Amino acid sequence: MGVGVSRPRWLATLLAVVATGLVVAAPAAAAPTDENIPTSDAIAGVEEYLRKQQDEHRIPGLAYAIVGRDRVIGQAAWGIDGQGAAVTGQTPFLIGSVSKPFTALAVMRLVEAGRVNLDDPVRRHLPWFRLADDDAAGRITVRQLLTHTSGLPRWASRTDRFDNTAGGLARSVRDLATVEPVESPGAAHRYSDANYMVLGALVETVTGQPFGGFLRREVFDPLDMRHAAGSEAEAERVGLSAGHRYWFGHPRRFDPGYDTSGVPYGYVAASLDDLTHFVTAQLDGGRYAGTQVLSADGITQMHTGQVDTSNSGRYGLGWRDTELEGTDTRVVWHAGATPGYFAHLVLIPGSGLGVIVLANSYSLALDSSLATMGFNIARMAHGETWLSSGADPLLSAALYTLLAVVGLLTITVAWSLVRAVRPRRRAQTERVRITAVAAWVFGCVALICVVVAALPAMLGGDLGQALLWTPDIGWTIITIATLASAVAIVRIGVAVRAILAIRR
Repeated sequence: MGVGVSRPRWLATLLAVVATGLVVAAPAAAAPTDENIPTSDAIAGVEEYLRKQQDEHRIPGLAYAIVGRDRVIGQAAWGIDGQGAAVTGQTPFLIGSVSKPFTALAVMRLVEAGRVNLDDPVRRHLPWFRLADDDAAGRITVRQLLTHTSGLPRWASRTDRFDNTAGGLARSVRDLATVEPVESPGAAHRYSDANYMVLGALVETVTGQPFGGFLRREVFDPLDMRHAAGSEAEAERVGLSAGHRYWFGHPRRFDPGYDTSGVPYGYVAASLDDLTHFVTAQLDGGRYAGTQVLSADGITQMHTGQVDTSNSGRYGLGWRDTELEGTDTRVVWHAGATPGYFAHLVLIPGSGLGVIVLANSYSLALDSSLATMGFNIARMAHGETWLSSGADPLLSAALYTLLAVVGLLTITVAWSLVRAVRPRRRAQTERVRITAVAAWVFGCVALICVVVAALPAMLGGDLGQALLWTPDIGWTIITIATLASAVAIVRIGVAVRAILAIRR
């Protein structure tokens, strides 16, 4: 889910002319001046704020950095990883949808090498690409995949497959053959992991290399990202440990394994030190330590919003382009999550600064609070007051409501069992009893349908996704379905017993 998981939170900014397909160049990030560089007091304030957030949200391991074009201005790491070891700048984290800027950079490397054109139809490079609408599939371009304007729905395919076998990424793209687009290609922005899934397969076909191998050669190694991973083997080599999911507000260790098939949209792993190198290149026109990974124009093009997202600014080539809430400060950013990890990169082009936040825990209910940390660091770096943010009240209310339903169903099951063992001596016709039990069964089936199908759909997935991302809600749903089934079965048994007694 590559959560990007992210919910609508940001203001729009107009920085591109899409109708003509020409990008309006935005100025490159300025070098941080003495005026822009946060003071030692500001850095201390940032770290005090983050420690409070770590305590409040029970985050086991947290790391951050503020980066300029030529140096790391401030960074720290606190807590423990999934193995109980101290988190450091070299500890690898899964970065969720922050993988998308890496995939976009890999594609842009091919563009600048002349091997791919942004406005090429995808089928020029991936001739076997299919959707349920064959005409639409033939018109989708590389640029539309990068900007999420291909028309693919948000949940176009099952993500988080944890498929580490050869050809896993290509198989996930082939599974799109039955997916019906929800928009014509280029008509509107629809954020979907499937777009970057297809881009990953395109890179593999064009280069003849596994996607993770291409990332290693073309991105990780040039940027000296020594603890980054784009495959299961690399994840094991760098020591990627388990993350943490929340059970009723408390983090619990969770290790579903690595997902090589999901690397293009959400399963890149990297350490804080690695990401400071990546951010430096983003701020310094594609250059890190004398190595040019992309031209300055290419970086500008990636950062410049090209399509409206309707509720969170504009989307460029793998990056969001918005303004800090309540300010006119432009930020280029991306957040992301996997089951157990959260990451956020925020670039501030006007001051030449970048912010990195990494956490080894994640809850959908805390998504807004976790994302707010990165934006608040950006605000504090500019001498502004940070904004407060709490857990999602709707998700919290939903969980407590489900727990209340569990309680009521438990009482109902107990009461029904008492009725089965000690039936009331009351004269009722067979028809009345059948009508009553039918009402019970209908109510129980309706409740099961609502909690098993409708509720997970409202959260943006199915029961399997609910169990993966929100295990407390997922298992509460299963408990409700089990208890409702028990109520229906016991009520049927009571009714049958009573009807047989009447007939005798």
